[in-house]
Amino acid sequence: MHLWHYVMADGLSLAGDSVRPISSHLDELLNRLGLLLFALTVSSIVWMFFIDSVLAWYLIRISPCQVSECLSVFAPAEWVSLRWMSALLLGLITIIPLFCWQAINFTRPGMLPQERHWLSSTILIGGIVSISILLLTMLYLIPMVMLWAHQGSSESGVVTTYDAVEILRVSFAVLAVELIVLLAMMSALMAGVVGLLDANSLTWFRIRIHGFSLALVWLSIPSHLTGIRLLSAISCWLLVEACISPFKIRNMSSKNIPHGEGIMDSEGSLRRIAVVSCACSGACGKDFSAITPNLMATSSANALCLNAHERNDLLASAKIQRLTDLIITGCDGSPLPEHMKQSLDSLSIKLRGLSLLNIAAARPDGELREVDFNLALASMVDPWPKSGQKERIMEVGFDGNLTLSVEFPWGLVLHSNDAFACINQQ
Repeated sequence: MHLWHYVMADGLSLAGDSVRPISSHLDELLNRLGLLLFALTVSSIVWMFFIDSVLAWYLIRISPCQVSECLSVFAPAEWVSLRWMSALLLGLITIIPLFCWQAINFTRPGMLPQERHWLSSTILIGGIVSISILLLTMLYLIPMVMLWAHQGSSESGVVTTYDAVEILRVSFAVLAVELIVLLAMMSALMAGVVGLLDANSLTWFRIRIHGFSLALVWLSIPSHLTGIRLLSAISCWLLVEACISPFKIRNMSSKNIPHGEGIMDSEGSLRRIAVVSCACSGACGKDFSAITPNLMATSSANALCLNAHERNDLLASAKIQRLTDLIITGCDGSPLPEHMKQSLDSLSIKLRGLSLLNIAAARPDGELREVDFNLALASMVDPWPKSGQKERIMEVGFDGNLTLSVEFPWGLVLHSNDAFACINQQ
C-alpha cells in the first residue's frame, strides 16, 4: 500500500509527499490526543475497581515478611493518593499499544525513511525487551532485594516495620528508571543499526538522547533520594554511552565533513560543501569521491533525477551534516524535481552542478578524466573568489590544449590531450 506523506508548503519534502496546511496537522493532533485521553480515562476508571486487590497482591509479592506483621500505612492520605496514582499508571500501561500506534501514524509522514525505520524498530524491539525485563524486575529482582535487606536487619536484632506507601513508591521509581534507561539504550542501538547514528551525527544524537533520558531519570526518583538520583543518572549515562560507542568511528557515506569544520568563504562564513558523483544513468559514470578535496563531503548516486530513494537518502544526509552547498557532478542541478529543490531551499542549501555530462558527450570515448573534474571544480566562484578563478584553473596543472569559455561551445570535441573549463560562471 502506498503511503502519502504530508508536509507544509516550502518545507522539507520527500518523493511522494503532498502538501497540507498546518491547521490540518493541528486538527489531526487534537483528534489523536482526544482519543488517547478518552482511552486513558476509561481504562483508569476500570482499574479503580480492582486497584485494592492489585496492590494487596503486589505487597504480598514484594514483602519480605508477613504483611500483617511488618507493613503499616503511616500516612493514610498518601495511601489514598497512591491508589489513584496506581490506577492512573495501570491505565497508562493499558493504552501503551494504542499510544504507540497513534504516535507512529502521526509522526511517520514527517520523518525521513531512516527515521521511520528507527522509530518502528525502537517501539517494537524496545517494547518487547523492556516488558520482559520489567516483569523480571517486578516479580523477582525487587522481592529478592527486599528479602536480602530484611534478613540483614533481622540478623542485627533490629525490629523492622515498613511503610507500605514508601515500598510501593520506591518500587515504582525503580521500574520507571529501568524503563527509561532501557528505551534510551534501545534507541541508541536501533539508531546505529538503521544508519541514523555514525561519526558525523554522533554529537547531535548524543545531546538529544542524554538530555531526555537524564531529565526523565532525575524526575522519576523521589526528591529525598538525592544520592540514588545521582547514581542512577551516572549509570544511565554510562549504559547509553556503551550502546553508542560501537558507532563512534563509523561513516555511513563515502566521506563526511567533521563536525564544526568546512571551508571559509570570502565573507568569513563557514561553508559545508558536499560533492555528489551522479552517474546520470550511466552517461556520466565516473566516481570522483577519491579525488574530492579535503573538508568536502562526498556521495554517489546512479540517477538522482529518476531515483526517489537516492534523493531521500541525500536529503537525510544533507540534513544531518548541516550542509550549505550541494554540488552535482553530472548536470547543473536543473533536471532535479521541483520538490527536491524546494527541500534544499528549506534547509538553506545552495544547489549547483559541474555539468560534466557535457564534457563526457564531447569526448569520443565518452570517458571522463580526473582533470575534467578538477578543472570544473576550480572554475567555481563560490565560495572561492571570482578574482582568482583563472589562477585556480592554472593550478590544476593541465599541459594539453585547454579551452576557456563562458559557455560550453557547441560542437566542441575533446580528444585525450584536450580539456575545457568554464570561466566567469556564477
